[in-house]
Amino acid sequence: MVKRYYCDFCDKSFPYSVEGRKKHYNGFQHQQQRTAHYDTFKSARERLEEEKKREKCRIFHSGKECWFGEACKYSHHTPVTLASLEQQAWQEEKEQRIAQLPSQMQGESEPTLESWLRGCGEKETSATNHNTEDQLRLWQMTPEASATLQSLLQHLPPSLTPPQPSDDWLTYEYPDWG
Repeated sequence: MVKRYYCDFCDKSFPYSVEGRKKHYNGFQHQQQRTAHYDTFKSARERLEEEKKREKCRIFHSGKECWFGEACKYSHHTPVTLASLEQQAWQEEKEQRIAQLPSQMQGESEPTLESWLRGCGEKETSATNHNTEDQLRLWQMTPEASATLQSLLQHLPPSLTPPQPSDDWLTYEYPDWG
């Protein structure tokens, strides 16, 4: 039994041979299916640049139907369709630029200077309104926690024991290991 080769682009299978596969790859239908597949991943800007490089199809623009259709190497786009393609390209670029902005600016309107200053002022006033005594009380140790910590600190080597608050930080001698 001969192995069969399946082409994803063309949705066809045929008996596998090197010559048959090469012949299929060079075939017109495979080339068309392959380019159509990869064209779906192109951005509007890339499609617009390709269309601008092409010459206009004389048959299509004279009002007749082009015999080659989508396979024609000349452009079948009218000025209206080129303008819409350019609009799509511009829209994609705008979306990319918006995606690069910080999250607060991704909306339609940019924040004004007054709203930004107002927001900064609110942050400062809320920070100063907090009672410092409440904050200090949160960081004070309970007597039980202090006793537990002191018992744990007795078993540490001298290089890991923290200096006492009563010690002078500038003249403190730090013990060496071993």
